[in-house]
Order: sequence, then structure tokens, then C-alpha cells
Amino acid sequence: MKRVYIAGKLNADAVDYIQNVSKMVRVAIDVQKAGFSVFVPCLDLLCGIVAGDFTYDDYALNNIKWLEVSDAVYVMPNSESSKGTQKEVALANSLDIPIFYDIDMLKNWRG
Repeated sequence: MKRVYIAGKLNADAVDYIQNVSKMVRVAIDVQKAGFSVFVPCLDLLCGIVAGDFTYDDYALNNIKWLEVSDAVYVMPNSESSKGTQKEVALANSLDIPIFYDIDMLKNWRG
């Protein structure tokens, strides 16, 4: 089963963050139902809440390790301005990991 890293903007005010998480999780569910295994970076929010002391780097370093072993990256719509997403795309490019901006193209891809 191919592993897909779901990349997208998150850092914004609290309301925007929650809305972005909702959108990302909905897409991840769709991708998973299409037969992929998914990693959704925003889900580590719960770990951060429980730990109470996570830094940005704690989140970023954990997520990058998952990106490095992914078979593909799907970039959420309207994430081009996100610096974090730009870094994820750059890393995926450097590792020759296919990047998809269209969910139908991702669903049709099998590597």
C-alpha cells in the first residue's frame, strides 16, 4: 500500500487552524478510502496538547521523518503561501517523491 503524506497550510489564527485541520483530515479520509495509507501532520496536535510543551521543531522534525518515507505527497489546495508546505515540497522534490496537487491524479497514480 502506497504511503501518502498530506501537506498543507496550518499556521494561522486558532479558527483558521481548526478549519485547515478539518479540511486536511477530510481529504486524508478520501485518500485513505482510495486505497492509500495516509500521514496527516496536523494530527500530532493531540500529542502536543497532552505533552503541553511541544515546540514548532518538535512537530516539524517528527513530520519530516514521515515525509521522508512517503511514496507521494498530496498538497492541499491554497497552500502555496505556507512556508511549512514550501519546505515539505522542496524536501519531497529533493528526494524524488512524486507531488500531487490534484486529488484525482493522485487517486489514479500507483507509482
